[in-house]
Amino acid sequence: MNRRLLGVGRRYLAGLVCLAALSGCSAPTPPGTTPEALRCDRVCDRARLELARWIDWLTANHAQGYLGEVGWPDDSRGDGAAWNVVAEACYQQADAAGLWVTVWATGERWPATYPLAAYKAVGGEVLRASSQAAVIERHRRPGRGISVAGGEFAAPAVDPTSGFSNAHPGVYGHAYQFATQATFHYLAGRGLELVRIPFRWERLQPQLGHPLDTAELGRLLAVVARARHAGLGVVLDLHNYGGYYGSDGPRGTRWPLGSPQLPIRHFTDLWSRLSAAFAADPAVVAYGLMNEPALLAASGDAQAARLWERASQAALLAIRARGDRKLITVAGYNWSAVASWPATHPSGWIDDPAHNFRYEAHQYFDSDHSGRYALSYSQELVLQP
Repeated sequence: MNRRLLGVGRRYLAGLVCLAALSGCSAPTPPGTTPEALRCDRVCDRARLELARWIDWLTANHAQGYLGEVGWPDDSRGDGAAWNVVAEACYQQADAAGLWVTVWATGERWPATYPLAAYKAVGGEVLRASSQAAVIERHRRPGRGISVAGGEFAAPAVDPTSGFSNAHPGVYGHAYQFATQATFHYLAGRGLELVRIPFRWERLQPQLGHPLDTAELGRLLAVVARARHAGLGVVLDLHNYGGYYGSDGPRGTRWPLGSPQLPIRHFTDLWSRLSAAFAADPAVVAYGLMNEPALLAASGDAQAARLWERASQAALLAIRARGDRKLITVAGYNWSAVASWPATHPSGWIDDPAHNFRYEAHQYFDSDHSGRYALSYSQELVLQP
């Protein structure tokens, strides 16, 4: 998720739901509503239209898609049913377009007050469903699941400097941790089939271009094994926002991808090493090359987007050079937002010799597309024309 919470756009899918909605529909209906009875209001319309444009882009580029993050609030403010209607509409669009979807999020370290935790932790394990579960579980199928956060915690997104760095990555079990076996069994018991597991580059490869850290790789291998034991497939998610925090004395400095400190060759080296570690693991069904790349080392958004296109293509080819044919998910530049995707990437750019990749976009339904959901649903409605 975009921790910077900028007002970047995120889009959503188009499909079969409430075809009259694009000209306006009545108030939302409860989450138990059948698909045939679903009605959209203006907030729902906006989300569907944005997603429809991304799906159109995928179709025009003969590509498949993955909503790597889609998130909406629980019922803690009493408007969970209204947000569920928006999510239901978008899931139906995802069904029609054959999209993979992983919800943001769950995890053992989220506080009970975190509204986007679709399954909440109780006593250190994820054991309780929130209101979002009604929608998630109505659309259970292969390629559907949730991000299980924790391995990326206590690390910044795009702050210029931070106390976090490759030399100061935080103590495992205190600053961050991967989920326990009980959490994965619980999620599998709810009918989910896929978990997206975020991790940080600085912890896994504290010296760029050098072997992966043995201890951190062991933790990543172990969490994948726990997911496998529960019967879940895994998307490995490099949760670095297009940068790397290198040590600069007592603080870390963000090195954007494409800078002299972080040339593309280091990115391809990382993925070549990750492929060597996980190519034979049947639980790893996909590699997520980079979460929400932003603020790369280029002048202007257009040049930065082209830089990301070159970097992602190079990383994919490094994986394929090892004979690894696993699915690769390729995020869009500018926080992977569905709302800005067609403008950011006028056309598709990946050429995959294995023909096994999906473009990855993220979507949140609030008006600033940040995922904060600072406004109630009724306040969001007021903002819509």
